[in-house]
Amino acid sequence: GELREQQEVVPIGDADRAEVEIVFGAGVLNIEQGSPDELLSGAFSYNVAEWQPQITQEDDRLEVRQGGTRDNWGIPTGRVGTIRNEWALALSPAVPLDLDIKAGAGQGTLDLSGLQLTSLAMTMGAGDFEILFDDPNPAELARLTLDTGASSLEITGIGNAAPRYLKVQGGAGDLTLDFSGAWPESATIDIAAGVGSLTLRLPAGIGVEVETRGAVAPVEAEGFEKSGNTYVNGAFGKAEIELRIEVTLGVGEIRLIEIAD
Repeated sequence: GELREQQEVVPIGDADRAEVEIVFGAGVLNIEQGSPDELLSGAFSYNVAEWQPQITQEDDRLEVRQGGTRDNWGIPTGRVGTIRNEWALALSPAVPLDLDIKAGAGQGTLDLSGLQLTSLAMTMGAGDFEILFDDPNPAELARLTLDTGASSLEITGIGNAAPRYLKVQGGAGDLTLDFSGAWPESATIDIAAGVGSLTLRLPAGIGVEVETRGAVAPVEAEGFEKSGNTYVNGAFGKAEIELRIEVTLGVGEIRLIEIAD
């Protein structure tokens, strides 16, 4: 179909917080920090007419949704390589955000650095996504949940997002979680994955305890002390901030890598 290009801006108005839900079917999704006075700005390119983005706002709730229904979000038969659906979204750093991102299939970079995240839920289907937290979260993030399907997914700087509780549910694929960043307090982390490889990059200066459960997945943990199914680093029991991580993996391998702070 004909390539359509659409620009949308939602001013921040007098909002002092916002709930933002992004529902994306398939294609390329990029998110970054935008202008403080624009709650959302978006550039959309697509060539399936029914995929026209729908933007609705009610009180402090904003929804950005791919047009059509989940049933027709797949790439039409015979049109692989000719379909375009690209979203470039920017969110305001000026107000606390409850952010909910649902992405079906595709790829992209979600750079959430500098956003005031108070709640973050991400559901990613099949694809290749990178999620970045390069700067400390100015807000307090009570909970971060990530549900991924058959994805290759890398999250960098989780310590900057600083969730008090992190829950990761993985399907099949390669998952890399980098826990570097400015952790202000201790956190509890639950990770459950089906099939694939799980890599945890863990700061040396923070106390880390990793307990593995489930099937007997091989664990590569150079520099960690092992006792039964539990692995601890040298700072555990001494550092003020601790990460307690529970990992359940079906079939695959687990790598624990200690990184400099």
